[in-house]
Amino acid sequence: MTKDVLVRVKGVQTDMFESDEIELVTTGSYVEKNNKVYITYIDSTIDGDKETKTTIKHEKDQISILRFGGVNSHMVFEKDKTHITHYQTPYGIFEINTHTKKINVEREEDFMEINVSYDLSINHMSMGVNTFTITVKNAKSDRVVLMDDKNVEIENEELS
Repeated sequence: MTKDVLVRVKGVQTDMFESDEIELVTTGSYVEKNNKVYITYIDSTIDGDKETKTTIKHEKDQISILRFGGVNSHMVFEKDKTHITHYQTPYGIFEINTHTKKINVEREEDFMEINVSYDLSINHMSMGVNTFTITVKNAKSDRVVLMDDKNVEIENEELS
């Protein structure tokens, strides 16, 4: 995989009553070091006033998401384990509990996909089941699929 990548993050939050979906497509960087993968990108959708630098780290059977800027947090996902973190937002600090139900990572030469499913509680209140998919692909690929749910393909030169 090259250093310059396209990153697609798709998250679904589901509770007893409804489902909410978010999606972000951006550019980022991909680095492998000491048997760990680091994917870094800037997210300006979390807090429109401040950018949030997001780093996703994959090592063995663990995914970590570190955010600094508009939102500060360090979330860890390991299958069948619960992790507690504090999520600092402009509206205050929340205690976040995640219990990971599933992690699946697929890696190829110029492609990586991470799928995680987890139960979420905020300040000891269950918020339902969440999933996220992070897709990483070389930025210089001839064709880049941005919205594969709808089978829409966009030529790489159209992204410039």
